[in-house]
Amino acid sequence: MKIFRPDPKAWQPIRTLLQSGLPQAMLATGESGSLLGGYLDLLQAAQLCFAPTEAGFACGDCRSCKLLAEAAHPDLWVVSAEPGKAIAIDTLRQGMEWIQYTPQVSSTRWLRIDHAEDMTLAAANAILKTLEEPPARAHVLLYSEQASRLLPTIRSRLQRIPLPVMEMAESRQWLQQQGIDADHSAALLRQLGNRPARALELWEAGWVEQRREWLRSLLDLPGQGVVAALKLAEQWSKTKDLLLIRELVLGLIADCMRLQQGLLDRITDLDYLNELQRMAPDVSAEALQAALDDWLQLPVALAQNSNGVMVMEKLLLDWLTLWPRRISHGIQN
Repeated sequence: MKIFRPDPKAWQPIRTLLQSGLPQAMLATGESGSLLGGYLDLLQAAQLCFAPTEAGFACGDCRSCKLLAEAAHPDLWVVSAEPGKAIAIDTLRQGMEWIQYTPQVSSTRWLRIDHAEDMTLAAANAILKTLEEPPARAHVLLYSEQASRLLPTIRSRLQRIPLPVMEMAESRQWLQQQGIDADHSAALLRQLGNRPARALELWEAGWVEQRREWLRSLLDLPGQGVVAALKLAEQWSKTKDLLLIRELVLGLIADCMRLQQGLLDRITDLDYLNELQRMAPDVSAEALQAALDDWLQLPVALAQNSNGVMVMEKLLLDWLTLWPRRISHGIQN
């Protein structure tokens, strides 16, 4: 992967903040999988660096920068939730204990909590004192996709740092720099939102073919019936990509809702537009909203029910009932 180099104008507010002195407790907000994570990587590297450049970037040559490049810096601790799971109190207690110690290499210690909105209530309460009175020579950065889910008592202790609004053109250019052609770059960003880092990750994991297989299974299901739905539920419940499948289904449902509202210019699955245009009129807006809500709650349902097959069976059987005309006439895609 090529090193992320931000536009100088976009970097300027962060450079100014570095020059004036970073606050000890900070909040950054933005979508996961966007290039904003790259800005945060550059920020923490600059703060840990022995001799930052005049432009405010890490030098890349000092001991701190080399340790960061090797993912072995003793003064950086990154906490992040696993997909579909919360950040537990024990995990944050370890971070709170670690940050109390004297830095080993750099002049400061840096604790970063990604997906901070996924902290449990107990975990969130556990960091309140540290945020209110951070230890000397320490910085805590919370990176959140949904800052409104953070406790008000946490938000009030944090200073929001300025991150730029990422333009789609910049994201497309970055993906093309990674070796993805223009057409696929545009399609990936449309399908996944303006999240180029996520798009690159999925591209390298074979997303294009995998997406086609999942969508084909889902779109064909109403014409195949209950037995096929049960088989697909068993298959999908065993995959590690279940939350990615959920994201795909949510996009499909949202596209049907957009078509019903005449929002053709906002369709994300353009390669399936003809099929979606045939399907959208067959279901009510209320039924689509109910399906959207059910798929949104999939992580909660899985946490509450250890039988993942049963959870998926309900979702896919409900999917069949969305398209009664297609079932009754046995319409195949």
